[in-house]
Amino acid sequence: MADRFEHLIQRIDKAEVRVPEDSALISLAADLVPNVTRLLRDGIDLLELVEAHYDPETANSLDDETDSLDAIGMQISAEFAMRDLSNVAFFARSDLRNALDALITTATQRHATMTLASHCESGMRRIRKALISVESAIYELEELEAPKRRWFDVEVSLQIRRLYWNLRRETSGRNIDQHQSIEDRLRAVLYRIVAFRELSVYPLLRVEDRVTLRRLLKRMLDWLNSRDRPELEARRLWEDLRGFASLLVQVSHRQELRDHDLALLGRFLVALFPGGRAVSAVPEEVFQQGKALLGLDEELDELILAADSQAVAPWLAPLERLRKHLSRPQLASMGRFDLLSD
Repeated sequence: MADRFEHLIQRIDKAEVRVPEDSALISLAADLVPNVTRLLRDGIDLLELVEAHYDPETANSLDDETDSLDAIGMQISAEFAMRDLSNVAFFARSDLRNALDALITTATQRHATMTLASHCESGMRRIRKALISVESAIYELEELEAPKRRWFDVEVSLQIRRLYWNLRRETSGRNIDQHQSIEDRLRAVLYRIVAFRELSVYPLLRVEDRVTLRRLLKRMLDWLNSRDRPELEARRLWEDLRGFASLLVQVSHRQELRDHDLALLGRFLVALFPGGRAVSAVPEEVFQQGKALLGLDEELDELILAADSQAVAPWLAPLERLRKHLSRPQLASMGRFDLLSD
């Protein structure tokens, strides 16, 4: 079974499904559907085998002649572990089945090119995460060292979140100059988006985000290059920018970012409030490392950016609030296979 996981993950790694956001090229997503559906089906079949293999109902029942309590305890423990693994495989398979159904349904619809491209990209992300998650659980159960794999890149995700945070700051009410003209505001955001497109992580953004940014960029250019520049159209455009920027916070629901954030929040609480008592001043590394959390909580953002402030007490409430929010069971269960970010 290990060989089957290795072979399928290699096929996934070699598959290229990055969809260009250019309106003339995005239709190429239809060419990706056969390969993506084939990989999803193979992943579903493999996970179904895992469920059957590790189903405790098919395992040997307790031997009536066994007189060792230790042996009985070990067998019961093994059955619980197998049940947990079977459940992980079941939920992973269910997620891939949902991804496959959504992809097939969209492929049969007309004028659904954008949704089709999105399902192709998200389907590949979800199958890789599901397979590596289950593979890791198998090796853990068998008490073997799992292959060194990465189903995400935290640094890339942090860079993307920072890009989105910058865009939100450019459009949020408390950060903009109220005396600035709507033209200057749009121009500033325009430059920000143009700068985004030059970065190496830009192609790694979700295709729907890239397409939306492209459309907003065109609307801004059309308005700025027009002669009359109707103010009503500019204000509508501005509200669309603000609405889009506010939705981008969903990137922080990804599993890898939530794990990273919870670990960092825990370190901050220990550094600032060891034993429940506040230290005398905020360590410099808290300000520096805290930049990775920008965009999660406005109150915490202000504390992180106020690098000249040494007051420690104001940090407790936002740190605890954010840690409680990210630890919510319903958020964790949805993020296990990246549902929110897809």
